[in-house]
Amino acid sequence: MVDNLHPDDELGLRRPDAARPGRGDVVSDRQVSIGGVTHPALAVQQWLDGEASETAARRANARDVELWDRINEETERRGRMKTPAPVMGRLMAAIPETKPAAPAPWWARPVTLSPAAVLGAGAGLLALGAVLGALVK
Repeated sequence: MVDNLHPDDELGLRRPDAARPGRGDVVSDRQVSIGGVTHPALAVQQWLDGEASETAARRANARDVELWDRINEETERRGRMKTPAPVMGRLMAAIPETKPAAPAPWWARPVTLSPAAVLGAGAGLLALGAVLGALVK
């Protein structure tokens, strides 16, 4: 086993000391279920997922079920809320009125060239003309 917690050692690695007992033992945490005992929150979670009935969840933990009933009622109440008309009017008036521009066809778009591109194209055309002039003679 290599322990990287001591950067002052060579290459930042340190070997475990053989003199320390239990240093090489590996302890791992495992979840062990207790047979027959179910957690009340599990029943409520199954009810929320639609896997169990509400009565089974109420038998497990009525307080959690009441909490989630209140949360569901509040969610439904807020889902039915509407924005008042004056507020909606002010919101819509604050949105700038712009019309989307239709994309121009490629031949109607402006052409922009940098000076270096113009010089490069001119030099290329001059070289092409020189090559063609030498071939024609």
